Amino acid sequence: MNNENSCYQIAVVDDDELFAGKIVNRIREYWNRKKLAVKIYPDGKDLADGLKRGLWYDIYFLDIEMPEINGLKLAESIMELSAQACIVFITSYERYALQSIKIDAFYYILKEESDRKLKTVLDKISREESGRRRTRCFLAGKGSAYEKICLDDIYYIERNGKDAVFNCNNARYAERKPLKTVFSELPETDFAYINSGQIVNLMRIAKFQKDEVKPDSGTVLHCSRRMKKDFEAKMLAFRERL
Repeated sequence: MNNENSCYQIAVVDDDELFAGKIVNRIREYWNRKKLAVKIYPDGKDLADGLKRGLWYDIYFLDIEMPEINGLKLAESIMELSAQACIVFITSYERYALQSIKIDAFYYILKEESDRKLKTVLDKISREESGRRRTRCFLAGKGSAYEKICLDDIYYIERNGKDAVFNCNNARYAERKPLKTVFSELPETDFAYINSGQIVNLMRIAKFQKDEVKPDSGTVLHCSRRMKKDFEAKMLAFRERL
């Protein structure tokens, strides 16, 4: 999720247009001092197609029983692309609660209780994000132009000539420093080399298979044979801390 000065990307997926609009209004009222980009999808297929094209959101509010693709299947697709996605199910049916737990959804709300429980969920999201991000920033730039980057927004960093280039979820930033120096200034437990020219943010890795590393951005990176063992050990240690 973005830092407090950037834009929260939120998707609301529900075939009940009136209910979806009500949820959007409640979200905007709650986060009235934040920049929000909220999009309503009347069915899961449109969002699923967007995800395949590299679309992403910070928070997903999903109905479950919908035409084309149900919310549980949609959530599985989202989690495959981003294990850190925040998914909130809002449904009329209690019977899906156990399945939502297996998918590791952030929260499960019955529609009849949404007026009472939605604020509780938004409070919880805000507390977790503000606590996790309070001091996690990096100042990058060249010459007199510098930009504060939230560490959790970084997908990966790569060497480009004399620059270290930060590939983030909303922009790219160049820092006139060797990659080795940049790495020494990052939290060692959260970032790792995958080859001599690229560093990845362990929190933003959606998939790692064989020698392919896929960040949430959808870019496919390659882990060198020499660094694979250390990278796997670091990934395992990171996952155990979550």
